[in-house]
Amino acid sequence: FSFNDEFLTTPDTRISIPKYMRLGHQAILMTGRPDLGLVFGSKTHNGTTGLAALAAQCAPDLESALRLLINMETLSSQNSRGKSRFYIEDGRAVCHFYSISPYNRYNLFVVDAMLSTWWRFCKQHTEDKVHCHHIEIEYPKPSHADSFETHFGCPILFSQKRNALVLKRGHHHERLTDSCATTFSKMTEICEQERRKWNSGTTTADQVVDLISANLTGTPPNIESIARKLGIAGWTLRRRLANEGFKFQTLLDDTRNALAQTYVRDTKHNFTEIAFLLGFSSPSAFHRAFKRWSGMSPGSYRDGPKHDQTK
Repeated sequence: FSFNDEFLTTPDTRISIPKYMRLGHQAILMTGRPDLGLVFGSKTHNGTTGLAALAAQCAPDLESALRLLINMETLSSQNSRGKSRFYIEDGRAVCHFYSISPYNRYNLFVVDAMLSTWWRFCKQHTEDKVHCHHIEIEYPKPSHADSFETHFGCPILFSQKRNALVLKRGHHHERLTDSCATTFSKMTEICEQERRKWNSGTTTADQVVDLISANLTGTPPNIESIARKLGIAGWTLRRRLANEGFKFQTLLDDTRNALAQTYVRDTKHNFTEIAFLLGFSSPSAFHRAFKRWSGMSPGSYRDGPKHDQTK
């Protein structure tokens, strides 16, 4: 995976979500533990989770802690498929991990690890006074399904519309063992500064690609719709992209190309489903585009030799 000591000891380094998924999958193969994501999350601590977790442990209550931890997700990771969210639903706190559908043998690890990491934080900083009401998971029931109920101690619902850790009603009000209002305020300020610094280094093209990826389903987004999500006019976005040497249509095409190869290679979705996920008007339009991108049909690409999975 091309990691070395210098990379691993540099505070601001990041790895892509695809590489993280493949790293986890390879570890599962090496250990023979399909539940490794759950184990991984249970072994994390605030130092390895990052600056946001160190700040969150000082929060006055669990709700404040989880809101900060999830809102500051970009300090440790970023994924073009969406963002995690925290909200209250019917009096219950919901930690909602974004969708990384379509699911395949690589990305189950990420969902398991993230939900497990949040649950470890809840238990560690409330002296086990907090309990899960239930867990919702998007992907179908896996071979290691029994590990979930043992791990979380609550009902586990697979094939759901979201990935979510749902606490029992009112448990988000629980006071944290290490709460300190002044330290929490100062640490939150530092997190905000880091997030602004991180976001300021993101190019307009990077932001556009993230938004394209998250808004493809059904029909492709146009430059006006992406501009609205960025809070600017379409002509302003076009000018900013031009200043960086990009055109919107090129970014849209390149993003669909990269996702198409992943969907065809790593999932069992039929090509009609993939066409919809990528915003094509019809399967035939998808087939033409894929052949233009790769020089072969989607079927030939799927049935051909395995492609490099580590990049």
